[in-house]
Amino acid sequence: MPGRQAYLILKEILEEEEAVKLTLEVASRCLEEVAPCLHSANFTYFTGSGTSYHASIVGQYALSRLASSFSSSVPASEFSQWASVKGPETLVVAISRSGETSDTLEAAEYARSHGAKVLALTNTPGSSLASVSHFILLTGAGEERSGVATKTYVSQLVALCLFSAFIGEIKGRGEAVRLKSILNELPGKVGETVRLSGEQARRLAEEHSEAEFFFVLGSGPNYATALEAALKLKEVAGVFAEGFSTREFLHGPMHLVDEKTTVIILLPPQEQADTCVDLASRLEKLGSRVITVADREVGSENQLLVPINNPILSPIFFIIPLQLLSCYLSLAREGKGELRSEVETSGY
Repeated sequence: MPGRQAYLILKEILEEEEAVKLTLEVASRCLEEVAPCLHSANFTYFTGSGTSYHASIVGQYALSRLASSFSSSVPASEFSQWASVKGPETLVVAISRSGETSDTLEAAEYARSHGAKVLALTNTPGSSLASVSHFILLTGAGEERSGVATKTYVSQLVALCLFSAFIGEIKGRGEAVRLKSILNELPGKVGETVRLSGEQARRLAEEHSEAEFFFVLGSGPNYATALEAALKLKEVAGVFAEGFSTREFLHGPMHLVDEKTTVIILLPPQEQADTCVDLASRLEKLGSRVITVADREVGSENQLLVPINNPILSPIFFIIPLQLLSCYLSLAREGKGELRSEVETSGY
């Protein structure tokens, strides 16, 4: 029954604090060993499928900011078509929760056959992906019985930020050293976010349960959050949802907005937020309802608040209230949103 699975997903979201704590411990041990072998890469590709592809976008952002490294994120299914692998000077970070995703395995094997170094980021140490890769970076999320990626996604983001900080530190980047020094605060902040968001998400789910269409808008690293949040709304609540870059939404998709629509806007830092505030006003004039996610009060009752203002770490926190919203929407819609346990859950 869908309701039972929604409660199982909620339980796993509540486990995110512990998952982050264990991931920091496990991933740090891995990186102390492998980071010195990886920092000299001239170009890094991040690849994965579904949720893991969304994590790869965050990985690209974090590595470029913390290590000033050239990198790109490519869906695993497109990797052989788009990636230009040039021997050992190329590093490929292949991401899969299960380590058995067929497209990601093929991408890793393609990269290896063309001489690249391959780092597997996985929650499953004995997986096929781990066996075909040169190096392994583990997360400590534990089993995800629901089949829907929540705590594993958050753990992937933590591991990718840690990876980027290690590489940046080896390269002598001050921002990487500073960020690495505050990562031990992440578990408590994640727990705080879950507790802070729960009642807000429940109330907003009830108020928006009749919406027929959801759009999620984000920019910078939270473009990935917009894509992942839309995927969770589809998977968990069974609603039509699409994620867009905030400014790209203006170029066509905004014409679909009406009174049947809810638009979720992930607010960027204060100095970039004016555009989003203006956009929210325009959307409301078109009849849409708007939910904002921000690290500060913005004078809206339809707001999900997160206690973090670091852009690099923000995707870890911005996704949590939207995971909760997806679960509560499923419950509020009284089972009309089919929770898709039949989804190919190995595809993350």
